[in-house]
Formats: sequence, C-alpha cells, structure tokens
Amino acid sequence: MIRSCTHHRTALAAALALALGAPFVAGAQDAPKEKAGSTGQAKDLDAITVTGSRIKRSEVEGPAPVTVITAEQMKKEGFATVYDALLTITEAIGSVQNDYDWGQSSVNASPLNLRNLGPGRSLLLINGHRVADYPMPYQGKSNFANFNNIPTGIVERIEVLTGSASAIYGSDAMGGVVNVILKDDMDGHTARVRYGEATRGGRENTDIVLSGGFSGDRWSLVYNLQHFDRGELLAGDRPFMDAEDDKDYRTWNPVERHYGIGKATPYPGLRLREPGTIDNLPGVGSVTRLIAPPEGACDQYGDLYYKFTYRGYDRNTGAESTGGTMCAQRVFHNWALRTGSEDNSGYLHGTFDFSDETQGWASLGVWDSTGRFNTFLDGFTSPNYWDPRANNGAGAPRNFLKFLAPEEMGNHDAILTLSKERAIDFSAGVTGRIGDRFDWEAMVGRATYEVRENFPTYNQGKMFDFFMGAQQGTATNGMPIYTPDYDKLWNPLSPDETSAFLGRGNKKARSWLNQASFTISGDLFEGWAGPIGFAGVVEAARQGYKLTPDPKTLNPDDPDGWYTPFGNIEQGGGSRNRYAAGVEFNVPLMETLTANVAGRYDKYDAVRSGAATTYQLGLEWRPLDTLLVRGSYGTAFRAPDMHYVYALPSSGVSDFTDYVACADNGGGGGYGCPWDGRNNVPFKIEDARVNRGGTPGLKYEEGKSYTVGFVWDAFSNFSLSADYWDIRIDNLIDDIGADDLLKAEAYCTRSGFTPDGAPLASPPSSQWCSEVASRIHRTPGTAGSVAGSVTIDINPINRAETQVAGVDLSARYRLPDTAIGSWSFNLGYTNMLTYKQRGLSTEPLVNTRKEQNPRTKITASANWTWEKWNATLLVYQKSGGREVGWGGCEPLADGYTSLTYVDDATCRDEDPTSVTYGQTSKRHYGHREPRRYFNGSVGYQITDAWKVNLYVSNIFDKIYRDKWHGDFAYSVDDPIGREVAAEVIYKFR
Repeated sequence: MIRSCTHHRTALAAALALALGAPFVAGAQDAPKEKAGSTGQAKDLDAITVTGSRIKRSEVEGPAPVTVITAEQMKKEGFATVYDALLTITEAIGSVQNDYDWGQSSVNASPLNLRNLGPGRSLLLINGHRVADYPMPYQGKSNFANFNNIPTGIVERIEVLTGSASAIYGSDAMGGVVNVILKDDMDGHTARVRYGEATRGGRENTDIVLSGGFSGDRWSLVYNLQHFDRGELLAGDRPFMDAEDDKDYRTWNPVERHYGIGKATPYPGLRLREPGTIDNLPGVGSVTRLIAPPEGACDQYGDLYYKFTYRGYDRNTGAESTGGTMCAQRVFHNWALRTGSEDNSGYLHGTFDFSDETQGWASLGVWDSTGRFNTFLDGFTSPNYWDPRANNGAGAPRNFLKFLAPEEMGNHDAILTLSKERAIDFSAGVTGRIGDRFDWEAMVGRATYEVRENFPTYNQGKMFDFFMGAQQGTATNGMPIYTPDYDKLWNPLSPDETSAFLGRGNKKARSWLNQASFTISGDLFEGWAGPIGFAGVVEAARQGYKLTPDPKTLNPDDPDGWYTPFGNIEQGGGSRNRYAAGVEFNVPLMETLTANVAGRYDKYDAVRSGAATTYQLGLEWRPLDTLLVRGSYGTAFRAPDMHYVYALPSSGVSDFTDYVACADNGGGGGYGCPWDGRNNVPFKIEDARVNRGGTPGLKYEEGKSYTVGFVWDAFSNFSLSADYWDIRIDNLIDDIGADDLLKAEAYCTRSGFTPDGAPLASPPSSQWCSEVASRIHRTPGTAGSVAGSVTIDINPINRAETQVAGVDLSARYRLPDTAIGSWSFNLGYTNMLTYKQRGLSTEPLVNTRKEQNPRTKITASANWTWEKWNATLLVYQKSGGREVGWGGCEPLADGYTSLTYVDDATCRDEDPTSVTYGQTSKRHYGHREPRRYFNGSVGYQITDAWKVNLYVSNIFDKIYRDKWHGDFAYSVDDPIGREVAAEVIYKFR
C-alpha cells in the first residue's frame, strides 16, 4: 500500500488515520485515541518532523505532498527490496538503464528516476543525512545514489518528497527527495526467513533477517543482521529471448520472411571461410565461401551452437540458392537478463541519555555484496592468411572465427563479471533541548563505498599464438603463411588449454563522504496568529571518488595486450568541499492560513558559478477542518557531477555520417545523407576518434518548481488529494553527441546545409559554431578520400533544458468493519502532461511527451484483515510509451525496409532497380500496450510468536514485448514473469 499522509484535524479524520496507519507512516508515533467517555472532540497530534521541512509540526500534511511507504506494507505487497518497492510509486515515472543494457554502470547499480529528470537529480537520504555516491559513473558519465544497498529488515518507512527541495537539503534535490527512515526502537527480537523463485525458472532468492533491540534505564540498542541472495536470470532460462530468431516478425527482412524463423543472418559461432572466392547469393549478396565444419562439430557444444546453411532469396526475381555451412551461435543463451547478488549487511543504532534534556546517539551500517553478471561470450577472429595445405596442397586464403563456450573457459562462473561491493556508513551525534523551546542536534559522519569488479579478459597476443601458431613465411601474393591446427577451431577446448591466454581483470572504484551538521528548531515567539516556527542548519562536507582500472586493460589497441569486452575502461578521480547554511520559518498568517519560507546558501569548490542560493515558499490554507488547500514554489540546483569534472581523457573509435562531404557532393534534401553516398562518393567517416574527458569550471544546473493542490477528507473514512506540479531545469550538463557536432559543422560551414533540406527552427549561433569548430579536428585525406582523419571532442558542457509538468491524484477509503473483517483501499495516479526538452539553448523547446516511456502510472491496493488473517492485493500500471520503431518506416508486404522518408506520414521505395520501386508505406507512430502487474500476499498469525506469509509477484505471469524492435534485448520489458515466495516469522524476547 503506497499512499500520501493526509491532514487530520477532526475526530473522524483521526479515526481514518488510525485505520490507514497514517500516523505510523508519517509520524512514527501512536495514533491519537479517544479515552473512555470521550466527548468525541479531536485531539491534536504531537509535533513530528516530516521530509520536506526541519520544523516539527502537529499536522502531517504540509505545502508539498509527501508519499510514504511503510516497511510492513512493502512486505505485504511482495517486494523483496527497497528498490523494488520504490519502482512502483507513481512519481518514479522515468526509466533507467536496464540491467541487461550494454555499458551498464555496474552489476549492483540501481538508480531511481523521479519525474523522469534523470537518476542523479533525486536525492537519497538515510535518516535525513546524505550517503556516499555510487563510485562508478552512470552510463560512464555521471554520479548517482544506489538504492539497491538498503537492507529491508531495519527500514521503518520511506518518505518521498517530489519536486525541488534544495532550499532544505541542498544539491541534487531537483526531482525529489527519498528519505529512508531506519528503526531506532525495537521491542524484542524477530527472525524472518523467506525463500522464493520465478515460476518460469531461475531467479531463486533467499532472505534471512535477525533484528531486535535491547534497552536499559539510560540506553538502547537496535540491531539488524541480514543475508539476501538473489540469483541471476539468464536468457537461456527464457527460450523466447535466447537467440536471434526471437525478434518480432514485423522486423524481419525479405530473406527472413521468405524462409521463416529469422535465420538468414545468424551470429557465427564456429566458422572457417575462404576470402576471395565469392558466391553471389541472391538476397544475401557477396558471401565469402564457407568451408563446411566436420560432421558433428556443432553438436559437441549442446544448445550453444547449431548447424546453419546460408540460403539466399532474390526479392526481385524469386531466385534461390544455397550457400556454405557453419556453426551458428545462440549468442544470447548465457547472457544475464537480470543480475544476481549475494548481500550481507549489519546495522547498529544506539542511544545514551546524558540527562533528561541531552541524548547521544551513534549508528553503524555495513553492507557487503557480490554481484554476478554476464553479457556476450567472446573469442578469436583470425586475420586473412595463406594456408598452403588448402585445395589439396595448392594453397588458398583462409580466415576463421571461434567463440568460446563457458565450458571451455572453465564453467559458467568463469564467464561472469563479479562485483564485490562494500558500503560503510558511520554517524554519531548529540541531541538536546534549550529550555522548552528549541531542539538541537550536532552530527558528524563518514560514509565510504568501494566497488571491486573482477571480469574475464584475454591476452590478444597469446590468443593469436595459440590459434595461429608461428608464421611460416609470406606467400607470393603478400599474405602471411600460417598452418593453424583446425582441431582447436572445431572441437571444444579444455580449461587447461584456454588458460594459456585467458585471465581475469580487476578494476576498483571508491567514493567517500565526510560530513558534519548542526541544526536547531523550535518556536521563536508567539505571532499574531500563532507561534512562529524556526529551523536553522549549518553543514560542512568533503566528498571524493577515485576510479582505478586494471593497468593491463588500458591499451586495448595493443595487439599483444589484454582486452575485455565486459568492462568499461573509465578513469578519473577528485575531491571537493561543500559548505552550506539554511533557515526555515513557519508563519501562521491567520487561523486558517500558514506560510512556509526557507532559504539556503551552498558553496562547492571549483564551480564556475560560485555559490548557489535557493529559496522556497509555501502556503497552507484550511478553510474547513476537513480541507487543506496548498501550494509551493521553490528554486533548486545541482552541483556538477564529479565525473563530469574530474574524468581523465579517454578515447574510442566509431563510424559517423560526414555531413560536410554530403553537402559538398550533392546529398541532402529528400535524399538524405546515406553512408554509401551518391555518385559513388561516400558520406562516411570511418574510425573517427572520439575523445571524452572532464570539463573543469562547469556551472550549477538550476531549477525551479511549483505545486498547487488540495487534501480533502470528503466523507466518512474517505480522503482525496490532487496536486499539479511543474519542474523546470536549465543548464543541464551532458556530453555533446558526435553526430550533433557533425551536423552543426555542416550547417555552420556550408551555408545552412541540413541533411533533410528543411531549415532549422533555431539556427546555431556564431558562438556555438565557434564551439563546434573547436571540437572537430580534420586532417587532410589521401587521394580519393573525402574525410581523411577526424577527431571529435565530446566533453560535457552546460547545454540542455528540460521542463516537465503533471498531476498526482490519490484516494483512500476504509469500509466500516464487517463480519468478515476490515477492508481498506488506496489509489495513486500520476500523469506527466508535458515533457519538453532541448539539447542547446539555440534549439526549439519541443514537447516529447508522446515519445516518453511511460506517460502515466497507476498504483492501487486493497487490504483485508480478519482475526488471524491478512491479505493484500496490489496492482500497478505504467503506460507503454512509444514503440522503438517510432517515426520509422513500416515494411512493405515482403519485409523490405530500405525506404526513404517522404514526409511525416509517408515512406517510399526510391531504388529504380527494385521490384517495388515507387511503392509507399506509412511511418510508424505506435505505442506499446500498458504494462500492468498484480502482486498479492496472504498472512496467517499461527501464535503470538509465529506467523507465515505467502507472496506472489506478477500474479498473471505477464511479460510484455515491443513488437517493432528487432533486437531481443529491448523487446521485453520485464523477462522475469511470476515469482512466488514463502516466509516464516518468529518473534521472541
């Protein structure tokens, strides 16, 4: 059950709060109860602190909405981790990098994306204090907080404030704040054991928790020990995702449609071929002649390889032919769709009362994890060489390819990337009171986060020597002569053999945060309409990070060096200081109207814009005891990510369209700039070197947001809230896309040239043209070359702008008690009405809401309790968003997709040699169906000490696919399917 706290002033509202548990989730205190013989008048709540303000208040609702998840409801709804539960709140409407995405941040990285503003723009707090950043950069670029390393056993509740809150909490609080409140008082001890698995196979998980507390006259101690083990999910566990022929039929080409099963262009696994001997295979084109593998060679590898014979089909003539044979690879079979991890954690929190007014406290949390992940296997590809043994001793050119099976590398574990992580968070402080008016707290803390990744790697030189042997001279045609042992190609190798060139690499990342703060809050004096509340805070902190890649992987271009396709090579590191001071006031303007005002000053080292000053204004109007009308406005900022500033230079190579060459050689217009060019002039830059590093002196990202809404206890046991929100962020920091730079270069240097011939709504400024010119470095090409050598610098800058707006709705209702128990219902809904973006200030601000995933999100729950039974049913739904083929051309009837865009609605085959020349199709603007999941749980209290629970996630075993995507990895939204689990709970003294 996920819900927002609701303002309660009447006895009816207090009863509703008791029924729904709101005082527990928002105030961490007992709900107000009426004494026997009570007149039924309302009883005021004690003062509490709620996320979004440092001033204690008697009302749990304030000027901005706060969503709360209790630990107990998180368990009832079937969520095994804090992160799983947070993904279902409607405010978390943005997507994040998938577990199985290429270039992922790390094995155990789980960021949250509130309001679709990006993971780094949501602030994570533990008990109101910051945590250390995840050490490895998200998508190789920016820092973020990891929501995956919070042990569930010690969580009391989670409070989520969405919108700008920098005036209270400082940097990063642009999309919202997630404050995880841990338990600080426990009576007795509890042991929990939970086991579950996916009904489709894989994904086994075990969760063991021992928690409890001790106390004396002046002291208390709370502890939590937890072991959580969740297995990785392999594509081999999901047959519809383990091979290239699982892509949707709509994306098949004509050859695939003619022969079916999508096997016209498989991934090679074992292949020997003869370059220079060409078979012109209709529909496939010029294919180098394949040397058939020995009989039974493919079968030796089980399900990993299968025997494949090329077949060709000419869509113009219908001619067919058969090509050579090889062992094709089910390349995705051993790919991890979801990572696995084994987590062990411990937590201690203790207090000591120095006096009635002063208390000391300290907490220590340690989290150890070993994550498991795997992507593609890799292997050896030979160069072209001359084999004098071929053609019965006449000799012939050859080349071959061999991918390694897991068994050849040792076993399944040998191909995994292992991420060993340790996070340690220690904090201590003293709290007290000054007279009976002010509460204060002094706090110091240190948090560290270390990641050590161990991944497969191989020595390129040793691998070459193993498969090729020594060179035996040079043939008359200039090719090197080799006589490889082809048994090593066709037959499985032993781990002892592959150990000659295989190894394991190690890279390390570390981040740390030292912080200190002093806060004070209370009533300054009695105002004309009530006491003036006040809070003040001063903070100082130093944070840093360091990336240390494995030295042997730093030169992947070295033919004798070590190489890995499994780990990104990222370097960088640095540290900086932060100082801040803030104040906050709660001012009753009249009996029914209260103003909230906050301001804050933050200063980070090495930021070009100096200090950041933010403020926040809020109003609460209560015309009726049962109605709260509220609104807020605030400014926000985000300090530049440390990796944006301190990343060391790195580079890679890639191919790009050369728009300058396209402009100079008749391209553009409706024809566009295809790589093969026009009149045999290539519009392609091959092996362009792309450089990326940090950019010192970046400015702060700046934002502002406002909300307006109401909370209404409409009638008996029913409450309704609605809020409109609007968030705008300027000076967003991001890399500059190489393709964007090349397009701007053509526009700036070739009289406004654009690839599609349409003028830009906002042409680049002269300042931006100068920036582009400084980032593209061309050297003269050789005769016949258009591009020559090109180097492109994509270092990050303050460049973009984003505006989002939407509405949140929530409703809660509790039925009167019945003979068959108590029932309560909750509903949450978020609709992102607009999502406007531009990459540069010179570009138009475009509303891309229809292209975002998702646009709406709904969460609803029903809860039932009766005697010793309880049950919960949760449903959450997110809109599907655009299909991956959005804006592309729908294929012709035979699957032909090499079409030209005519306009926003039409595509056409413009190849005069094609049998379908002149035929048209529509451009595709479809949306995926909404993703709807049901979770449920049933619990039974056997005795006062023993309880059992059963959980089912994704009850109807729904797996959703994008029917317009040709790559399996992104065609499935969630491949896990239904999961079931059982839990036993034992409480003792």
